[in-house]
Amino acid sequence: MSRGKTGCSASETLSDIRQSKRLATAYGVTLDELISFDLDVAQVEEAIERTSDEVTEKVDWSAWAKRYPILARYQGEVNVPLYARRIRQMLDELKAERGYSELDAMLALKDILYQVWKQAKAAGAR
Repeated sequence: MSRGKTGCSASETLSDIRQSKRLATAYGVTLDELISFDLDVAQVEEAIERTSDEVTEKVDWSAWAKRYPILARYQGEVNVPLYARRIRQMLDELKAERGYSELDAMLALKDILYQVWKQAKAAGAR
């Protein structure tokens, strides 16, 4: 078969279309919706940069509990005041040592926690 500009044969393209239809059905969306949801990381980062603090304040972050159910239940399972005191101490240390604002200290601490989690996850995968 001849290949077009994309380097794909007609049979490969048909397979892709059929697979896309299956994915759309599996996710309960139309093929158009599936195709239009083609964001890349750069587009997401750009959207974050454009989002104002006012808009961020309006976001219902509890919606994350639909994807991560632990967010809806951990407060009944964890000694939150204990962890809150420890976190508060770390926030205060970052502010005092680095002169960070409250927000900057929270963002730095959040990123540190993510990096620790990511390293542990990578080590567990080995």
